[in-house]
Amino acid sequence: GVDGIDLEYGITNSNIEEAVLHKKMIEASLRTIILADSSKFGRRGFGKICSLDCIDVIITDSGISQSMAQAIEEMGIELIVV
Repeated sequence: GVDGIDLEYGITNSNIEEAVLHKKMIEASLRTIILADSSKFGRRGFGKICSLDCIDVIITDSGISQSMAQAIEEMGIELIVV
């Protein structure tokens, strides 16, 4: 899973082995969709999975801040709030 989504650093996971596996999966994929609750935004885990320019869609809950949502959409990432 994803432990952190940081606008500058990218998508992270605190388990380095999982981060490496997720990175390889993203490299092999045609489209990357992240499912993460709003508590993950603005946080960084230990292992970097990828930068945000590798992400096509982020699905999250309504707890995401308006400024974070706007920044993500301005990066060209489709944001789905459920």
